[in-house]
Amino acid sequence: MSWDFYAWLKEVRCATAREVADRFGLVRKSAYGRLEKLAKRGVLEKRFVGRRAVLFCVKEGVELPPPRRPRRPSVRVRERAEQALGLLAREGCAPSRALSRALGVGHTHVRYVMKLLLSRGRVVEVVVGKTAIWCRDREAAAELVEKLRATVRRLTAGFRYATPSRVLRMVAQDREAYALFSRFVSLRPAVYGQRESFPPQALAFADSILSSLYGDPMRYSPYKNVYTVSQPRQDFGGIVIRGGDVEEVEISLPSDLAEALRRTNAEEVVKQAIELLLSRFT
Repeated sequence: MSWDFYAWLKEVRCATAREVADRFGLVRKSAYGRLEKLAKRGVLEKRFVGRRAVLFCVKEGVELPPPRRPRRPSVRVRERAEQALGLLAREGCAPSRALSRALGVGHTHVRYVMKLLLSRGRVVEVVVGKTAIWCRDREAAAELVEKLRATVRRLTAGFRYATPSRVLRMVAQDREAYALFSRFVSLRPAVYGQRESFPPQALAFADSILSSLYGDPMRYSPYKNVYTVSQPRQDFGGIVIRGGDVEEVEISLPSDLAEALRRTNAEEVVKQAIELLLSRFT
């Protein structure tokens, strides 16, 4: 990502952290931190405009070395990746905490292993609220999401309005729903501040499913969303499914073309190609 920042900054010469954040889809704090790292490496210089605005400008005569090729995953990482694939082959889908227990490693290492498998098209990631669930393929992911939606749809049948906390209370009283939801989030109430409530991760989990069923909520208070129970949506809006079966193909490119592609924003190239095709057929 730092190379992408630098390649773009070489074109525009100077930019603020907010402009970089908008360009690359980051929060401002994250963009500022990465620009600071480039400034410490001596390839950017900071210029202050007024009291608060900071411009990051490319230094003349200084070049950022091209990114190194990523290292091949270690034998241990590859072994754990195969263990994770074996677990998903049996279970279909599993959250990060289940994989952490099965592999005997921390959450950060599990995330690294699964992101590596995701980049190679070996697994699918389902994001429900703040919970990441890993599935063996898109069919298993779609089946899980539909099962979650069907459970919430069944529990909210006959309701006029539904909230995440109300759904979780119904889940806690339903044996089948509890067995399903407890695989992915903790349903044990705890005291937060001066009130007892379900964990924030569980509330976000239920909120995401409600959003996928009934669309945007009505804001009742800053602490909960109220959904009008109506005809459920057919799509999975509100729940993110990433990845799928990807066929890897190796190709050889001339060094100058490979360097040009490395410096290019792939999204912009795709957009230009789509616009060109549309112009030809419209």
